Amino acid sequence: MGHLPTLRREHPDCMVLDSAQQVTPVLIGLARAWREDPVGVGALFADIADRDDQARADAHLDGLGDAEHARDQLADELLAAAGGAQFHLDRTRDRNAAHQARRIAEEARRMADILDQHANLITMEVEEAERERAARDEAQLLRLRAMLGRVGILPAMVAVAVPVRCGHCSCWMHHATACRAAWGHR
Repeated sequence: MGHLPTLRREHPDCMVLDSAQQVTPVLIGLARAWREDPVGVGALFADIADRDDQARADAHLDGLGDAEHARDQLADELLAAAGGAQFHLDRTRDRNAAHQARRIAEEARRMADILDQHANLITMEVEEAERERAARDEAQLLRLRAMLGRVGILPAMVAVAVPVRCGHCSCWMHHATACRAAWGHR
């Protein structure tokens, strides 16, 4: 069993962290806890689900409320009842403990290298898309200037607010509104 989630490529554009190996012992612990107290564990599951529904509703209200915190506390209680979700490393001071620590470190380094390469690939794709979008916007602006020139309006006479996508909402409406307000138009 691996100590870290397994990193795998689902298809060329999709990386997956699979933590099934780490979750299996937790599920077994939950099954044992349920077998010992089906009513209590079932009620705790129902409470967690109710709090999760409330937390999702609260998310639409900008996170108002404490349902998410209460849900997480109930989930922690259930995990503790099932024996926890910790994997204890070898405490002895021998070659096995050192080997285990090195295996985990190597696994983490390998995962970090693969994820770093994946992040670099995504960054290159995003930069290319931004360059293509900037080229399209520039071409559109040139076409607009040419069209204005054909009808006798000099582009210098017109204050044009070029639609600029903002980083936080991918729109340009509030930017255009700010430009109109700056020019005295309402």
